[in-house]
Amino acid sequence: MEESKYLALPDRNSAPRFAIAGVVVLACGLLLGMLVASQEPWMNARELPISTWFRDLGLSSQWLTTLADWLSWIGSGARTVPIVLLVSLLLVMTKKWPWALFLLASSQLGFFVSNSVKYLVARDRPPWGEFTARQAGTSFPSGHTFTGIASWVAIGIIVFYIFPKRWSRVASAVIVTVGVLVGPSRVILARHWGTDVLGGWLLATGWLLLVWAAFLLLFQERLSAERAEPADPADPADPADQGSIIEKNKSN
Repeated sequence: MEESKYLALPDRNSAPRFAIAGVVVLACGLLLGMLVASQEPWMNARELPISTWFRDLGLSSQWLTTLADWLSWIGSGARTVPIVLLVSLLLVMTKKWPWALFLLASSQLGFFVSNSVKYLVARDRPPWGEFTARQAGTSFPSGHTFTGIASWVAIGIIVFYIFPKRWSRVASAVIVTVGVLVGPSRVILARHWGTDVLGGWLLATGWLLLVWAAFLLLFQERLSAERAEPADPADPADPADQGSIIEKNKSN
C-alpha cells in the first residue's frame, strides 16, 4: 500500500489524554491568576527587577526591539482576527470545515476565556509606557500571548495535517514558533509582566488542548476515512482481485 503523503491525525482514543492535559494546564493558569490577584503588590515587587532587565535589553538592541515590535504587531487582534476569518473561509471553501470549526473555537471562543480572566484578575500594567484607560487593569493574562497560542499555533497545527508532509513540518514549525514568541515580545516592549506571559501561555495551551480533544472526538474518524485512499480494483496484488480475475478468465 502506498504511503500517504499526509501526516496521520492522532488516534481518536487519545482525545481523553489531551483533555486531561488541557484541564491540568488550564488549572495551572487559573491558579497563577488567583495568586496574582490576591498578591499583586508582592508579585509586582518581585517581578520588577526581571521586567526591568528585559526592558533594558530591548532598549539596548535595535534589532531585538524591531523583532519584538513585529511579533507584537502580528499577534494583535487587529491582525489576527481577519487572518483567522480568512483562513476559516478558505477551509470551508475547500470542504475542510471541521478544521475551520477547530480554529474558530480555539481563537474566538478563547478570546472570551482570556478576557474573562483579565477582568477578574484586574492586574495593573508595568510602570513604563503610556496605557489607555481601557488597558488599565488588564495585564493578566497577556492577550497577545494568548492569541499567539490560540490562533497562530492552532493555524500551525492545521498546516501540519492538511498539507503534504514533505513541507508541512517546516511551515508548521515556523508558524508555531512565531505564535510562541509573541509572548516574550510583550515583556521586551514593557507592555506586560513576565507572569502575564506565563499565564497567557498556560491558559491558551490548556484551552487549545481541550479544543483539540473535542476535535478528535468529533471528527478524527471522519477525516481519516476521507483521507484514506481507496484500493485500486485492478491491482493484482489484492487477493480478492486475483480471484475475480481468475474467475473471469475461466468464464471466458
